[in-house]
Amino acid sequence: MIPNNPRELNYSKVKTYRDCPYLFKLKYVEGRREGLIPATSLGVSIHRTLEAYHAQSNDPSELQRYYNRCWLGAGYSSAAEQMEYYLKGKRMLEVYEEKEYSRNSTVNSTEREFIFEQDGWSFRGKIDRIDRLPDGSWEVIDYKTDAVLNENFDIKDSLQLGIYSIGARRAWNMQKGKATIYFVALDKKISADFSTFEERQILDTFISAGESIEAGEFAPNTNHCVYCLMNNRCPFSSVKQEDKK
Repeated sequence: MIPNNPRELNYSKVKTYRDCPYLFKLKYVEGRREGLIPATSLGVSIHRTLEAYHAQSNDPSELQRYYNRCWLGAGYSSAAEQMEYYLKGKRMLEVYEEKEYSRNSTVNSTEREFIFEQDGWSFRGKIDRIDRLPDGSWEVIDYKTDAVLNENFDIKDSLQLGIYSIGARRAWNMQKGKATIYFVALDKKISADFSTFEERQILDTFISAGESIEAGEFAPNTNHCVYCLMNNRCPFSSVKQEDKK
């Protein structure tokens, strides 16, 4: 069994497949949904808030109003836990608001989708935000709400920013620019010029995953079970039952 549109690839599909082919099967072939947990629910709330704010307002003081409007209350075990995460998000956005007053770029678009073709495959992606910089170049931005940054993180190895930079060039002819991960919870940006990313290598990585998906190769990889949101529903999970309670 293979998913619908097996020759259409995006970063989420490829990352899932590379992490665990069987998880890909559960999500994209069988259509099972990962449940929300506090961290992912807060991430949705922050993304929705920033999308609405940048699309509809030029006044940073309105950020909290958008936050209240976009707040997602699902995924929390209690009202107290929901309030704890609400306040975390509020603090993130207070820092974000401060930076907005001195921003010198122009927000060109939010949640903009690209698609391009290569070697019989379609590559699709949706970018959180795209800015036009004062020198006329572009910045494609992906928000992360993680509160911890992996000390071994190297932006040059980011498949996500790599495919975003290729998409910006191929779909919109944005030849000069940089790709940025904005760690909103940490008030930290990490950027790399579009030219940093090896286009052929990135496309080959995507296509290799696509060919394995097309061939129906869905063997489990239990190295990621402890972090997997489906580990309590997966027959191959290496997480002990007592750890799932």
